[in-house]
Amino acid sequence: MTKKAAGRTYAEVMALAKPRETVVKLCVDGQLAAEADRLSDELAALKEKPGASLADGAARAEVQSELDEIAALMREAEVEFRFRALPPKEYSDLFAKHPARAGKQEEWNPETAAPALVAACAIEPEMTLPEVEGLFAVLNEHGRAVLWSGAWRANQAPTSIPS
Repeated sequence: MTKKAAGRTYAEVMALAKPRETVVKLCVDGQLAAEADRLSDELAALKEKPGASLADGAARAEVQSELDEIAALMREAEVEFRFRALPPKEYSDLFAKHPARAGKQEEWNPETAAPALVAACAIEPEMTLPEVEGLFAVLNEHGRAVLWSGAWRANQAPTSIPS
């Protein structure tokens, strides 16, 4: 008797099966982000200014133009990171190597496990643990969380067909 899954044989299923992957995008230039924040605040202040005149419209247009230029530069500094799920034992072993810190209510050490998981799952660009640690040293908490989330979702997120 041949094993079947939804009308397919095991061999057919295995021919289709591939590890789960996820992709995240991140602007890695923090200086551009700061300039975008500054210009966004300046534009918001100009829009809230009472008694708008034609000169105010020109000032808003100038700031908007600068913000558009920064946004374009941010897109150029945006990197796409692709992560692939680890085999179950490798995934389990990775977290076993990063036990909870003494006195902390945690399943594993997030400070060491996060960069280890990112390095282990990163396929584009491929990164070693020292490279991920170097990148984590430059990025803020949000940037680190974006990368961690991409690696985590490759291993944990459901695989569903978009409707």
